[in-house]
Amino acid sequence: MYNLGAIESKSEMPRMGLPARIEPRRTNAQEEKTMEPNVVFEDRYYEVIAPRSPYNCRDDGGHLILIKKVPVHDRSDLTWQEALDFMRISMAVGRAMYEVVGVERMNYEDLGNWGLDRPGGSVMHLHFIGRAKVQIHQIRGHHLAIMPQGHPIYSGHLKPFTTEDVLVLRARVADILQEEKYRRMAEMAEVD
Repeated sequence: MYNLGAIESKSEMPRMGLPARIEPRRTNAQEEKTMEPNVVFEDRYYEVIAPRSPYNCRDDGGHLILIKKVPVHDRSDLTWQEALDFMRISMAVGRAMYEVVGVERMNYEDLGNWGLDRPGGSVMHLHFIGRAKVQIHQIRGHHLAIMPQGHPIYSGHLKPFTTEDVLVLRARVADILQEEKYRRMAEMAEVD
């Protein structure tokens, strides 16, 4: 497991070319039994997690992170299959957040600045930031305010998604991915 600020993932940090684990595709029943409680989605290339220390409070719309299992520095380093799967997952997860959480707007943020000085540098990942119509910690219509890394606000003040939220999001993402356009994208990305 490695940590990218508030990111907590089972994938390995890129060190001297060590590959992250890639497991064979599992059935839905197996996924339910073996997925970590904060994992919303997982496939051959990626996992989507609900961070335990989010950048955006559940009450403000929530926060999920898409992490590549075999880390790369930038999205331009993705294979075409990984790039297609990246788009497929971001579309399905964003839609699930609209439907399950009831957010007014989704923000998709490709960051990585906090990892610039780490061994191996920053790694590509995508933040899903839901924006609620009524904001508690943020200002509606403005860019997300992110405090500096290590700020006390990330030490339990901002509510993460609950286990129940994750389970509902997981089920909705799985349902969305059964739709034709997502099945075709998965086939092209060679994840099915």
